[in-house]
Amino acid sequence: MSRGRRQYRQFCGLARALDVVGERWTLLMVRNLLLGPRRYSDLLAELPGITTNLLAARLRELEKSGLIHKQVLPPPTPVTVYALTPAGAQLEPAIMELARWGGRYLTTPHKRDHLDLGWGLLSLKRRYRGGHQLVAHLVFPTRTYELTLEPTYLRVRDRVTRPAAVTVTLTAEHFRAWMFGGVAGTLLRDRGSLTVVGDPVAWELLLGAFLPAQPAPAMDPELANHAAVG
Repeated sequence: MSRGRRQYRQFCGLARALDVVGERWTLLMVRNLLLGPRRYSDLLAELPGITTNLLAARLRELEKSGLIHKQVLPPPTPVTVYALTPAGAQLEPAIMELARWGGRYLTTPHKRDHLDLGWGLLSLKRRYRGGHQLVAHLVFPTRTYELTLEPTYLRVRDRVTRPAAVTVTLTAEHFRAWMFGGVAGTLLRDRGSLTVVGDPVAWELLLGAFLPAQPAPAMDPELANHAAVG
């Protein structure tokens, strides 16, 4: 906890948590690191609007608080990256619940809103039914994501770490249609909009692994006004 920052000075768990992670951008940085280690340049690119000085300051604060640490990736890409510590990873349930609550303010993206596939994949954690054990790769034109389905947890990574039982190749548009637009994955496959390679049983399990996407609830006028200015 940085001594230069103002503190709430309240003997309360929530106040102490906000002392550590309540600054602007901090939780969004942790969200991105839930996908795996990130280079400084990755975070700068993935958080449009943050300045390089502010990013550096937030990273220093998170390091001092013991929520992230630096590590060097092994060859062939021996670069320095930032990764969550166990304490940082324990923020995941709080971030997921905040995102679930914030879903009431999601209707359609504004023209200047930034969209990111990784954020959409992380949101699947909240819809995972559980009870499965398999690894799936989702191959997009620019990046491959790895979904590890465990009995009580869904792990999402933006890099391949282990062989997959099933590999799905698709575009971001077709991913959104499948996972958020209510279009059946089997229909997309039959149309040639995505390709599936691997164990047919694993594909069937992946199709049924997630609860249907829920539309944002209708807002009353007063709530909508708050959302517009918040």
